[in-house]
Amino acid sequence: MIIIDSMAVTLDSKVLLNIKEASDLFGIGQHRLREIVREDYGNKYHLMLGRTIKIKRKQFEKFIDNVEQI
Repeated sequence: MIIIDSMAVTLDSKVLLNIKEASDLFGIGQHRLREIVREDYGNKYHLMLGRTIKIKRKQFEKFIDNVEQI
Protein backbone atom coordinates (compact mmCIF):
# COMPACT_ATOMS: atom_id res chain seq x y z
CA MET A 1 0.00 0.00 0.00
CA ILE A 2 1.31 3.43 -0.93
CA ILE A 3 0.07 6.59 0.78
CA ILE A 4 -0.09 9.74 -1.35
CA ASP A 5 -1.44 12.92 0.29
CA SER A 6 -3.59 11.01 2.79
CA MET A 7 -4.92 8.77 0.02
CA ALA A 8 -4.01 5.07 0.00
CA VAL A 9 -3.21 3.45 -3.35
CA THR A 10 -3.45 -0.33 -3.38
CA LEU A 11 -2.16 -2.78 -5.98
CA ASP A 12 -5.77 -3.40 -7.03
CA SER A 13 -6.14 0.13 -8.36
CA LYS A 14 -2.76 0.43 -10.13
CA VAL A 15 -2.57 0.13 -13.93
CA LEU A 16 1.24 -0.03 -14.17
CA LEU A 17 3.24 -2.20 -11.78
CA ASN A 18 6.95 -2.24 -11.13
CA ILE A 19 8.77 -5.58 -11.08
CA LYS A 20 8.50 -6.03 -7.30
CA GLU A 21 4.77 -5.26 -7.25
CA ALA A 22 4.11 -7.60 -10.19
CA SER A 23 6.17 -10.31 -8.52
CA ASP A 24 4.16 -10.02 -5.31
CA LEU A 25 0.82 -9.84 -7.11
CA PHE A 26 1.30 -12.69 -9.61
CA GLY A 27 3.57 -14.93 -7.54
CA ILE A 28 6.33 -14.95 -10.17
CA GLY A 29 9.95 -14.32 -9.25
CA GLN A 30 11.49 -10.97 -10.14
CA HIS A 31 14.24 -12.63 -12.21
CA ARG A 32 11.69 -14.59 -14.26
CA LEU A 33 9.59 -11.45 -14.81
CA ARG A 34 12.65 -9.65 -16.19
CA GLU A 35 13.22 -12.60 -18.57
CA ILE A 36 9.58 -12.47 -19.73
CA VAL A 37 9.92 -8.74 -20.41
CA ARG A 38 13.13 -9.36 -22.38
CA GLU A 39 11.20 -11.80 -24.60
CA ASP A 40 8.31 -9.32 -25.13
CA TYR A 41 9.60 -7.76 -28.36
CA GLY A 42 6.30 -6.11 -29.30
CA ASN A 43 5.93 -4.39 -25.91
CA LYS A 44 2.56 -6.07 -25.49
CA TYR A 45 2.58 -6.15 -21.71
CA HIS A 46 5.43 -3.93 -20.58
CA LEU A 47 6.47 -0.31 -20.82
CA MET A 48 9.95 1.15 -20.44
CA LEU A 49 10.17 4.49 -18.62
CA GLY A 50 13.83 5.23 -19.16
CA ARG A 51 15.48 2.20 -17.59
CA THR A 52 12.50 1.43 -15.37
CA ILE A 53 10.29 -1.51 -16.34
CA LYS A 54 6.55 -1.13 -15.80
CA ILE A 55 4.21 -4.08 -16.30
CA LYS A 56 0.87 -3.28 -17.97
CA ARG A 57 -1.42 -5.06 -15.56
CA LYS A 58 -4.44 -5.89 -17.76
CA GLN A 59 -2.32 -7.05 -20.70
CA PHE A 60 -0.09 -9.13 -18.43
CA GLU A 61 -3.13 -10.77 -16.83
CA LYS A 62 -4.33 -11.75 -20.32
CA PHE A 63 -0.85 -13.11 -21.11
CA ILE A 64 -0.91 -15.19 -17.90
CA ASP A 65 -4.37 -16.54 -18.81
CA ASN A 66 -3.14 -17.72 -22.23
CA VAL A 67 0.12 -19.46 -21.28
CA GLU A 68 0.43 -22.94 -19.87
CA GLN A 69 3.97 -22.67 -18.56
CA ILE A 70 6.16 -19.79 -17.46
